[in-house]
Amino acid sequence: MMIVERPTSWLKLLFTLHGSTMEFTWRRLVAATLFATLVTFLQERFDLEEYTLTMAPFTVIGIALSIFLGFRNNAAYDRFWEGRKLWGSLVNTSRSIARMSFSLLHADTDDPPHDLTKFREGFVRRTISFVHALRCHLRDERPDDEVLRYLSVSEQEAIRETGHVPVRILQMLAEDLSYARQRGWIHELNLPALEGQLVELTNILGGCERIKNTPIPFSYTVLLHRIAAFYCFTLPLGLVDTVGWGTPIVVAMVAHAFLGLDALGDEIENPFGYHANDLPLSSISRNIEINLLELLGEKELPPPWPPVDGELH
Repeated sequence: MMIVERPTSWLKLLFTLHGSTMEFTWRRLVAATLFATLVTFLQERFDLEEYTLTMAPFTVIGIALSIFLGFRNNAAYDRFWEGRKLWGSLVNTSRSIARMSFSLLHADTDDPPHDLTKFREGFVRRTISFVHALRCHLRDERPDDEVLRYLSVSEQEAIRETGHVPVRILQMLAEDLSYARQRGWIHELNLPALEGQLVELTNILGGCERIKNTPIPFSYTVLLHRIAAFYCFTLPLGLVDTVGWGTPIVVAMVAHAFLGLDALGDEIENPFGYHANDLPLSSISRNIEINLLELLGEKELPPPWPPVDGELH
């Protein structure tokens, strides 16, 4: 899902919770603030100056933590943006396949024209099935009705039995090209153009799987979690001597920044899920479906996915 309708008011944007890291960090933020309040109370009540620290180590650690969080969030956003580029390529490649099926496939005068028309429709519809199958594959879902509706009964059975649905549909598309070549519907010089589009679909599939199945190294993520937590929960010991009762407020602000940046990297690391800041795969898949059916001359088209509570699915 992706938030597409954002608050227009600055105050609403300032205090909105849905889609922000506060959804994931508020418990940690409350715990850090309460601990800072306890430290402040003990310091003001019992004057525990010998147990407090100076701000020097926190300054050094804070700078290092900021750099590490920046690097990690840049890496996570690169994964998010690469996923969006791959799905943008999927849109273009699907449209190219549909267009080429009309411009490069031609029947001889001896062939019944409806044979080629039926073949062309099946080829484009299987491309639509691949798009929906890729969406389900990336979200760890079994093929839904949108995957199966454009396949024959025998093809649906093959899909239900396979362990990798997108690859099986790609094989069906390759078999279609082989059949078209045998019938003489595609010239030998034009065959590599359509085959190249199937290769591009394969590359898109592999690129998405690379993002999904290869997260940022676990040790790096754990290290940042630990440093951020240690920093936020020990920060009151360095502030309380100089800030006094304002320590919980300062700690809350710093913890919101560091814990929020830490959680942000986790959220956008895999852009194919259902979080509020993930890619709207269902909406993109539906748009591709509509585009390709329009190229086939279909009049009854599925409606685009509408935003639900300001989010595209």
